[in-house]
Amino acid sequence: MQTRFRLLPTVVVCVCTLVLVSAGSIFVLHLLTAKTLVSDLVGRVVVRGLSGLELALEGHLDPARYQTQFIASAIRDGDFDDAEREDVAAFAEGSFAAAPQLSVLVVADALGNVLRVARAPGGELEREWLNPKPGSPLDAIAGETRARKHPYWGPPVFSPFTGETLLNLRVPIWRDDTYLGFTAAGISTAALSQLALELSEPPRSTVFVIYRDKVLGHMYMALRTPGLSPEKPLLGTGEIIDPVIGRLGDAKPFEAAGLTLPKDIKVLELESGGTDYLIVTKPVSGYGDAPLVLGAYSVLSEVDSPFRTVSRAVTVGAALLVFALAMAVLMSRMITRPIRQTSDRVAAIAALEFDSVVPLRRSWIREIDDLAGSFNAMLVGLKSFQRYVPRALVTRLIREKKVGAGTEERDITVMFTDIAGFTPICEGMIPAEVADFINHHLTMVSSCIEREGGTIDKYIGDAVMAFWGAPDRIDDAPVRAVRAAMAIQAAIRADNETRATAGLLPVRIRIGIHSGPLIVGDIGSPNRINYTVVGDVVNAAQRLEGLGKEVDPEAESIVLVSEATRAGLGDSVALAEVGHFKVKGKQEELEVFRVVADETPAPE
Repeated sequence: MQTRFRLLPTVVVCVCTLVLVSAGSIFVLHLLTAKTLVSDLVGRVVVRGLSGLELALEGHLDPARYQTQFIASAIRDGDFDDAEREDVAAFAEGSFAAAPQLSVLVVADALGNVLRVARAPGGELEREWLNPKPGSPLDAIAGETRARKHPYWGPPVFSPFTGETLLNLRVPIWRDDTYLGFTAAGISTAALSQLALELSEPPRSTVFVIYRDKVLGHMYMALRTPGLSPEKPLLGTGEIIDPVIGRLGDAKPFEAAGLTLPKDIKVLELESGGTDYLIVTKPVSGYGDAPLVLGAYSVLSEVDSPFRTVSRAVTVGAALLVFALAMAVLMSRMITRPIRQTSDRVAAIAALEFDSVVPLRRSWIREIDDLAGSFNAMLVGLKSFQRYVPRALVTRLIREKKVGAGTEERDITVMFTDIAGFTPICEGMIPAEVADFINHHLTMVSSCIEREGGTIDKYIGDAVMAFWGAPDRIDDAPVRAVRAAMAIQAAIRADNETRATAGLLPVRIRIGIHSGPLIVGDIGSPNRINYTVVGDVVNAAQRLEGLGKEVDPEAESIVLVSEATRAGLGDSVALAEVGHFKVKGKQEELEVFRVVADETPAPE
């Protein structure tokens, strides 16, 4: 006998089965998609968060390199002699004031005379001349630098003078084979810990810096740390009252499904005091004989909450079928919409379009609100970092597909500018005024260069190095470079009129321009790359700039160009032949021309 079924129960069973299968498939698909998106988002936030912390750390430590090499260059170039002790002190103090990250600056000559400039607890600057005794730490450093030719980071040392441990950079000063002395800069662990405090968001996030299992920076060390001495310059990780740092050796790899990160980034988890923590670390090389370990830790529940939210949604959906379907749609929209928005904004950040990125809207869902708050905080930090990153250069490198492309040979036009008589101009200025003067001058010169499509390679104190022809190919690079130089002359002329009204000494500037084949591209270590140019043309351009003080030492501004640059100018610029000169570092003489100054108005 054929089996027959009642309509109502059959329809109910079939519909319920279809709904159950459909809802189950939808929820499974939703779970897989949401986990993939959340894992990708968490991975991006970790990478970009650590990159932001690394930029902040480098921005805190690199002024030691800039200022010491600036001072060393001035001494090496003979800007001072033994009779100018006070001028050296004022010059060093001005350089020190321009880098508030520094705690101590030392300048020593070959005879053992040492100038020490330090920042007192109240923030005022103190300086004194010392004659270190044999066997003292300064005497040991002086002996060590004599055996070296290049700048290097020494091990952290405790300074009895400041009562702090200093991460220090030492720069030997040599002129050819003659040892002239050394300069060194120290950054205190207290200052580094203050940076860690500013970057932390306790209790959600705590930032730390470790060197060889010793703590260099931590929010608990932002004030002076007791118990330090020359024999014990740093505290061990187990000596800090912190639930995580003291047990870093017990941390295990964090096994999050689908979370992929670069090999140098470690993601760990640790249980301490009944609380689970997530720890992320990254090595930062270039600041000592061993890499620094930069890291941050957070409460794990604040990080993996998106994963748990998705799982709870699936559980509720299985228990309450119809209601779960409606809630699934709502939850999907509430979760995926901010994730899509975040992904779109991350893509804009990857294109360096920080100004066009709109902060995420806050949400009444805790996890989404935490995500929005973290992203918005990261966005604020990135907008701050772009002050220190050459955005125009990076944008052009991306456009020309030169990021990570290595090096190549190109015809480049190189410019060097430098202020003549910098020391007399700054005489009588307080350090803050010296810093304001240099910033004003560099802004004026840089704007003239960038208007002509030039790439600013670096600032060397009050000097500027720039080039044309890379990464964009420029057919009239010599013309643009000379136009930029003439614009600088006009800007200096207008600025000097203002200075004269204020009763200030005029600024005199020397500019050298040379053209030729150079190696251009990524130069540096794997952990620290600069897009720059290398070759004899760079040296010749710098020598041309220095030649200005021989050709016309009293000129308000002088622009000297080589024959190679003149050949690319045609009749567009009036030139006067200066003669043939043998510049340092070149066997053949250079035929030198001077740009005839006109009355071009200063750019507005």
